Amino acid sequence: MTIKLASLSADLPKEREGDWIPVKEWPGLNPEKPFEMTPLPGLSFLVRSTNYPDYVTARQAALEKLKQDYPDDKVPADVQARMEGQLSVEHLLLGWKGLDVEYSPDLVGTILVAEEHRVMRQMIFWCAGRVGKKKVEFVQAATKN
Repeated sequence: MTIKLASLSADLPKEREGDWIPVKEWPGLNPEKPFEMTPLPGLSFLVRSTNYPDYVTARQAALEKLKQDYPDDKVPADVQARMEGQLSVEHLLLGWKGLDVEYSPDLVGTILVAEEHRVMRQMIFWCAGRVGKKKVEFVQAATKN
């Protein structure tokens, strides 16, 4: 089989403007069955890609600052959460559906920087990692008679 080159390219407008990415299920949400996938019907996030240029630049700057502040690489969990949350608020998350609270930038700014909301941050980064990706396509070879 031969792969269509165009199907391996990124959709740059989606990466930069955002896209709705559903989170159909997530592992570890049932403490009694930690390896079981829990269905999350209706949950989706409007996110930009982790390849969004402003995010990439801001993340690099934040990592450099953490290296200066913590030269031993022992960044406290709350500091790491604040950094990741702030980056996602400023650059990645644009909206959500399927949660019991309406999306608002002010609310997101308090939720995503809180250490205890790591699952929410993980979901957002998971979705942001999928924005702009296409399904691989193959060229159908002509059949010989």
